Amino acid sequence: MTLQHRALTASGGLHLSLGPVEILRRGEAQARLIAGSAPEPCYHLIFPMQAPLQFCQSGLTGDIRPGGYVLLRGDRFYELRSASDLAQWVAVLPARALQDRLVAADTHVGGRFRPDPQMSALVSRTISATAQVFRSGPPPRPEALAAEIVALAALMLGAEEDGGAPVRTGRTRTRQRIMEHIERHLPDPELTPDSIARAMGISRSYLYALFADGGETVSGFVRSRRLQAAYELLVGDAKGGLAISEVAYRTGFRSAAHFSRSFSRRFQATPRDIRAGASR
Repeated sequence: MTLQHRALTASGGLHLSLGPVEILRRGEAQARLIAGSAPEPCYHLIFPMQAPLQFCQSGLTGDIRPGGYVLLRGDRFYELRSASDLAQWVAVLPARALQDRLVAADTHVGGRFRPDPQMSALVSRTISATAQVFRSGPPPRPEALAAEIVALAALMLGAEEDGGAPVRTGRTRTRQRIMEHIERHLPDPELTPDSIARAMGISRSYLYALFADGGETVSGFVRSRRLQAAYELLVGDAKGGLAISEVAYRTGFRSAAHFSRSFSRRFQATPRDIRAGASR
């Protein structure tokens, strides 16, 4: 995997690439913007800077004020409008990376839920500060920073309040409890759909239904989170303090060989390649 860093400024805009995550500042002095249709599945997390904006994507519409945000699909066209200035920060997040962190990520598209203002402020400041600090040169480990930005965005979206019916709110809260359980028990090789259902006090069929809401399987999600956690361990261990087998066992894999095969299929690079790239 090639590590990229790019910072472009033109007409007040900025484009910063940190591995798979991009940060954009765009829309200054514009009243209308049509964007989206990226070649790869991704999300655009948009924070207005100076004035409210209106968005429209696939029949979803709404208004977002400074201090808030909206999540849109970056691989589909959307339109933004403003009465004065569309200046905004945008974090471009790979769809798979966000979905690995957040079950049913698509349900958060279009501002359907009520954001947590403190989390919104934290993520907005983090994104803008990252772009400003590293606009002239990459951080020591851009892939690790990208992973943290995705994790923080998922945390913010997961903190949204569901303003819908009580049944929907209950499903949302149950999904969140399941996510927290999975995160705590990732190193446990016995983390299975059966063990998760027992720990949550729900039936296995209901557990499967909750994940089907986001087009995921339980086992597939756990495997993806383990691989993502292993990826983050590797990029954070550029000096090779951990053996590959230790990374495998810490993330719940029973076999280092099975871990290496699964990792290579997922990231198109071996664990050693990822760690070597992080050390450059």
